[in-house]
Amino acid sequence: MNSKTSIILISFFLFFTANHISASEKIHQTYDQLLQKFVAENLVKYNQFHRSKEDISTLKKYIVSLEKIDPDKLPKKDALAYWINLYNAVTLQLILDNYPVESIKDIGGLLSSPWKKKLVTVNGEQLTLNQIENEIIRPKFKDARIHFALNCASIGCPPLAANAYEGRTLDEQLDRASKLALSNDEWVKISDKIYISKIFDWYGQDFIEYSGSVRKYIANYRPDMAETILDENKEIKFLDYNWKLNILQ
Repeated sequence: MNSKTSIILISFFLFFTANHISASEKIHQTYDQLLQKFVAENLVKYNQFHRSKEDISTLKKYIVSLEKIDPDKLPKKDALAYWINLYNAVTLQLILDNYPVESIKDIGGLLSSPWKKKLVTVNGEQLTLNQIENEIIRPKFKDARIHFALNCASIGCPPLAANAYEGRTLDEQLDRASKLALSNDEWVKISDKIYISKIFDWYGQDFIEYSGSVRKYIANYRPDMAETILDENKEIKFLDYNWKLNILQ
C-alpha cells in the first residue's frame, strides 16, 4: 500500500467516524439539553419543567423521534444508550403528565402499576417501563451498571444523569453513574454492618453474574472500603427504599 492510498483510507475512516459520532450524538441532542437545564444536585426541577410547554413539547418530540428508530440496527453500545435514554425520558414524561405527584407510585393507583402502563411504541410494539427494563435491557445487554443509569423518579433511585447517554462514551458514563451512587451514604453506608440499596436485593443475580458477587461489584467502586466490604463476616443489610419524588424544590 503506497502512501497516497494510505492517506485516502485514513481520510475516509476519519470522515466515516466523525459522521457516525455526529449522527449518534444528534439523536439525543435535544434530550441532553433538557437534562442539562432541569437536572441539578442529583434531582429534577419538575416545577420549572412543568411550567414550560415548549420544553415538555421538546421532550415528547424526542420520544417520538426514538420511536421511529429501530434499535436492533444500532451498534450494541448505541442501542443500550438508546434504551436507557428512552426509559428515563418516558419516566420524565410520565411524571410531567401527572404532575404534581408526591411519588411515581401514586400514578398507578391501587390496581395498576406505573411500570405496567403501555407508554411507548418501538418497532410496532407498545411497551411498558417494566418491559423495557426487564424484557429488553437486562436480558439483552447483561450489564449490571444499568441499574445506576435507569431512573425511577424517586429519591431512593440512583440519580438521573444530567446528560444523555451516548454509545461512544457509554462505559465511562455507566462507571461514573455507579461510582456516584455507591459513594453516597444513601446507597452504601458502612458502620457495624454494611447497609446497601434495596436494588442489590431486587437485582442481586445481575450483580453476581456481572462481578461474581454483590460485594465485589460494590468494592470495585468503593476501593477505599474494599477490604471491609469484601469481609464475609461483615453482615449486609438492605436500606429502606425512598419512593418520594426526586424533586429539586
